[in-house]
Amino acid sequence: MSTDNQVKTREDLLYLLSQAAELEHSLACQYLFTAFSLKESTDEGISQAQLNKINRWRRTINEISVQEMLHLALASNLLTAIGGAPYFRRANFPQAKTYTSLKLQFKLAPFNETTLNRYICFELPNHFDNEEQRENWTQFCQRIRDEELLILLTLPKPLLPRKLEYNTIGELYGLIRQGFETIGQKLFIGSPEAQATGIFKEMIQVKDLDSAIKAIDLIVVQGEGSPAQRDDSHFTKFTKIREEYLAELQNDANFQPTRPVIENPLLSLQQDNTTPGANIITDTLSRDVVEIFVALYEVMLQILLRFFAHTEENDEQMYVLKSAFISLMPFGISPLAKAITQLPAGEGFLGMNAGPSFEVYADVQLLPQMRSAWIFFQERLQEIAQACDALINDARTQPFPQLRPALTEVSVSLKNIAHTISPEPNGGTWTNGISQLFSPMDVAHMKSQPRFPVNLGDYEAVKNNADEILDSVASKSMPLLPEGPWTEARINLFQQWKDSNFPQ
Repeated sequence: MSTDNQVKTREDLLYLLSQAAELEHSLACQYLFTAFSLKESTDEGISQAQLNKINRWRRTINEISVQEMLHLALASNLLTAIGGAPYFRRANFPQAKTYTSLKLQFKLAPFNETTLNRYICFELPNHFDNEEQRENWTQFCQRIRDEELLILLTLPKPLLPRKLEYNTIGELYGLIRQGFETIGQKLFIGSPEAQATGIFKEMIQVKDLDSAIKAIDLIVVQGEGSPAQRDDSHFTKFTKIREEYLAELQNDANFQPTRPVIENPLLSLQQDNTTPGANIITDTLSRDVVEIFVALYEVMLQILLRFFAHTEENDEQMYVLKSAFISLMPFGISPLAKAITQLPAGEGFLGMNAGPSFEVYADVQLLPQMRSAWIFFQERLQEIAQACDALINDARTQPFPQLRPALTEVSVSLKNIAHTISPEPNGGTWTNGISQLFSPMDVAHMKSQPRFPVNLGDYEAVKNNADEILDSVASKSMPLLPEGPWTEARINLFQQWKDSNFPQ
């Protein structure tokens, strides 16, 4: 490694970790968009066997997206450990110049061979089992980069040169690892109490050099793999999906696993949209639904940022923030995004559908005062739920049978989550306290349990099964991750409610 391209100062490391956080955030959005573009029914012109493959691909891509969010979380812990702050900024899509070091476009695109090729090259390992593999994949990705370079050369040049260059994600983390090892233990000036825990099973608190290296190595192994652990890497998973997809095309040349979703959908051009390729959604109903999606995505990021940069929150309040974020993805973002990919993009996009834009209207800022932040979260979730309710009763939704159920699911979930985010202590009644303990994820999980199905959203069901519920939470066997075991405050509140004869 050239001495001109080495990390030598805390400033260098803060810069690279911020780049890593922005990169992981951007990758997660791109991967999710691709997963949302996939078909979900044999009514969409595919066979059951093909649907089974598509469902498997979607699950795999979603799993990779979740791990990218883990990597964002680990980057946040690395930042706070050395005196920085969690970093959730990123450019809107298509991104112009943020990652020119990688020489690959960052854009929202549906599932196809071109998209998979780009994702494989994002996750390209620095090391292979043998020289032939290394040469083949290096040449493959060089061809992809050469094709995209023609587009990237037309983009605006950065006003300031890149301080440190990297060609793969693995190289970026290699620089970060070198920086930690070179500068050493004096880096760790951040408070250990600022380290976030939970959300992810593999989450690592970064408090010293050893834990920092473990966090960096985990990110690299999950992305590109290692000689001893390659099969579960993002690189291998994307290459397997690509192989299966191309094989299916050989069997059926008309196979189309994705909905006709436009690339880089937007409601409006933002200040950072200087790259050709953005597509403005023009259909009025689609715009209304995407606006709900964007508002929900924004508040979800604000809740997540509050979780990582917490100030006054106690253990119970941290659990509430974690639970809110975890529930917003499957019960808010996901159903909205899937519904959007079945709505028309509008005039100028004949036969094409809209897509979730993941638009950011301003930098995601930390709301610094706890009470006002929590009131804001609660109000915002209630406002978005009301917007869903208004569209449910809108006559324009009638031609789209998938839309009303999705909006209804999201509205119910948001009202439930808003109910749990309260700056005031939970009361001891079902309405004000106990019902707030059960998130949409808890309710959905327990309804589907074959041995002990119970509706945690229903007073009578919880009352009748209170002993079994208390045993499960007190033994820390439930809830499972990502939410994880209840805090002692939650367990005590439920015990008090039971001892008080279940007040409503």
